[in-house]
Amino acid sequence: LLYNANGLTTDGTTYGTIEGLDTVTSAGFINHTAIVKKKDANTIILTIPKEDKGSLDPDTKVIPEDREHSINMLKNAADLLTDEAYRSAATAWEEGHSVEAKFVPYAVLGGHNLRYETGSYVDSDGMATNIGFVRRIPHTGHTDTIMPFFEYGMSHYDSHLDNGARGDGKQHYTGAGLLMRRDQADGLYYEGALRAGHVSGDFRGIIADAHASYNTNAPYVAAQAGIGKIIGHGRDTYDYYGKFFWSHLGSDTTTVHSVYGDANYDLDSINSYRTRLGMRWTRNFDERRAFYAGLGWDYEFDSEANATYQGWRTESPTVKGSSGFLELGWRSKITQDNPWGVDLRLTGWAGKQHGATYYATISRAF
Repeated sequence: LLYNANGLTTDGTTYGTIEGLDTVTSAGFINHTAIVKKKDANTIILTIPKEDKGSLDPDTKVIPEDREHSINMLKNAADLLTDEAYRSAATAWEEGHSVEAKFVPYAVLGGHNLRYETGSYVDSDGMATNIGFVRRIPHTGHTDTIMPFFEYGMSHYDSHLDNGARGDGKQHYTGAGLLMRRDQADGLYYEGALRAGHVSGDFRGIIADAHASYNTNAPYVAAQAGIGKIIGHGRDTYDYYGKFFWSHLGSDTTTVHSVYGDANYDLDSINSYRTRLGMRWTRNFDERRAFYAGLGWDYEFDSEANATYQGWRTESPTVKGSSGFLELGWRSKITQDNPWGVDLRLTGWAGKQHGATYYATISRAF
């Protein structure tokens, strides 16, 4: 700050910095408190004390919130598979098919507007598709369903911290998988599915009062299993079920760019363990048309997202906890006389995940 080769007269001088302007931030968003001191008889300097280890800026929580959004996007894809995609595939399979029949195509398109409570919150708007083929094989006492499929989804998100910091980004996933289900003659059924693919995305936001950006890429794998019982009563059917979902998002290392410089952040892998209990009531108006309503309860056991920089760990967002939902839908089945099927559904959510998802299915039998 000051230098004089002939020496500085500093008798009675005190040193300090202006309050609020005494923080130095590194490329990795580590904040240090700077001080003014006399170095020698000729020099007064601004420096960081050796004992000051620094602290990670709390705004860095928006970095793992990007990943928290990713794992929740994959969880929504699992919901699409186990509900709309299966029903669409079953509708596409005409009752008159024989064991020798080939696979029948189906397609599902849906969207969502959701908020995830992560300790702060993340808003998400996006769409998802599931396209595949189905074959149903009847046996004595049960029917087996085989569904190979492709899945794709994209979403825009906004993450908001309590201190006003915010991040925005876009993400998409592409993957494939297989679902298998067995329906017994007495209404009992059980199913399982395996999915794998890749998630890509970007981030733009403000961290420590500076514009920051980065890109991410990571593989994912997911599995699910469920059991249920369908009970018929006149024109009505009641479907009681329980399901378990596991989703894994792989780790990644990304370079965060800002005016402070470039910093390499390590993004830990994320595991989601989720259960669901639910019931769906269906009123069949005739052999083709039906209205249905259902409710359910989800519980997330983990999904914590972590990011680190040179041993510093950001705050860890998670949606661990309960979410409940209420669904309403209408469908028109494929029959021998009508090869087209339609299924429309709206689901409202409350809890750790709240908002709405909506799906439209159009099926065609060949």
